Amino acid sequence: MSAMPQPNLPFSKEEHLQRQDRLRAELAARGVDAMLVFAQESMYWLTGYDTGGFVYYQCLVVPTDGRQPVLLTRRPDLVQAKQTSIIEDIRIWWDAEDANPAADLKVILEELGLGGKKIAIELNTHGLTGWNLYRTQQTIGNWCELEDDRHLIRWLRVCKSPAEIEYTRKAARILDDSLNAVIAAARPGILDSDLKATYLTSILGQGADMPPNAPLFNSGPRAVYGRGVSDPRRLEEQDQILVEYPVAYRRYNVKTEWTILFGKVSDAHRKMYDVGMETLRRMTEIARPGTTLGEIFDVYADGLDKGGYKRARYGATGYSVGCTFAPTSMDVPPMIYSGNPTLCQPGMTLFYHVMNGDADTGLAMGVGHTLLVTDGAPEVLTGLPDELTVIS
Repeated sequence: MSAMPQPNLPFSKEEHLQRQDRLRAELAARGVDAMLVFAQESMYWLTGYDTGGFVYYQCLVVPTDGRQPVLLTRRPDLVQAKQTSIIEDIRIWWDAEDANPAADLKVILEELGLGGKKIAIELNTHGLTGWNLYRTQQTIGNWCELEDDRHLIRWLRVCKSPAEIEYTRKAARILDDSLNAVIAAARPGILDSDLKATYLTSILGQGADMPPNAPLFNSGPRAVYGRGVSDPRRLEEQDQILVEYPVAYRRYNVKTEWTILFGKVSDAHRKMYDVGMETLRRMTEIARPGTTLGEIFDVYADGLDKGGYKRARYGATGYSVGCTFAPTSMDVPPMIYSGNPTLCQPGMTLFYHVMNGDADTGLAMGVGHTLLVTDGAPEVLTGLPDELTVIS
C-alpha cells in the first residue's frame, strides 16, 4: 500500500478544471471578484473534495481572476482534502474556546486582495448554518461587499456531463435491484424497518454510498405521511406500505417511489393506483426540451383533479436530483411546481412522483421514478413493476 496515494478523483482533473472555468466566466459576467463556496456538493463538483466535514465551518474561496481556489477547513479534513481533490492551497482553522473561523477566512480574502471587492456567497446550503453566516457577516462587515450567489453553482450543475450521467445510471441499476429485493422480502408479520434493512443491505452490497437522507418506509395509517417517522411498525395481513428512497453512487442520486399492498385490494385502492400510474406516464411523456417544469406540474394536477383527488395534491411533485450530500437527496432548485418557468434541457435528471394520501380513509398510493431529459423522449432511469404489487 502506497503511503501517499494519488488523488481519488470522481472525475478527470480536466473536467474539474473546466467546471471551475465555467464558474469563473459566470462570476466575471456578474462583475464579481470571487465566490465563497460553502455547499459540499459544490466543492465536490468543482474539485472532487469529498467529506462530511461541512457540518463545521468550511469554505472554498474561488477567485474570478484564475488564481487557484483556497480551502479553509479543520485539521481532520486536511489529508482527505489532499487525497480526494485537486485543491492545492489548504488552510486550517483550529478548535479553541474563542475560535472564529470567519476571521481565518478574512485573512485569506486579505491575502487575495479582495478588500472593497464584490464577492458572491453561496447561501442555499446546509453547509452554512445561520450561526456561521452571522459570524461571517459580523467579521467581514463592510470590508468587502457580499452578495447572494443566486444558486449559481447549482444551476451550472443541473445539466449533467456524460461522466455524471454514467454515475447516475449506475445508481439506477443498483436501485432497481434493491426495489426487487424489498418487494421479495415483503410479507405480513415483519417490521417495516426490516424492509429498510433489506434496502440498505442491497445497495451497500453493490457499492452504493450511504444514502444522503433516511428512506421513507411508511406502513399502515402512516402511509399517508409525506415524511418518514421513527418507531417501527409490524406489517399486518391487510396492510399497505409506501416506500420512497434514494440510491447514490459517487454522490449522484436517483430515487424511486412505490406502494406494496397486503391482503385484499379494494376498488378504491386500485383506482388510486391506476390514476397515479396514468398521471406519471403523462408527466413523463412531456419531459422534453422546451417543456417547462410548471407544465409538468399542470399534468400532475390535472390527473389528480380528474381522478377526484384534488384535496390530496401537493404543492410540488418532483425535483432535480444529482450530486448531493446529507441531509437530502433533493438537488433543488429546480422543483416541479405550478408556474415554474424552468425549461427541460438535455442532461437534466428529475425525480417525478405522484403521491396520493387520503387522510379520511387512510388509503395511500405513491408511484415515482427518476428520468433523464434527452434531445427526444426521456430516458426512464429507475424502473417500476408492471403491475401493482399485492402480497396475499
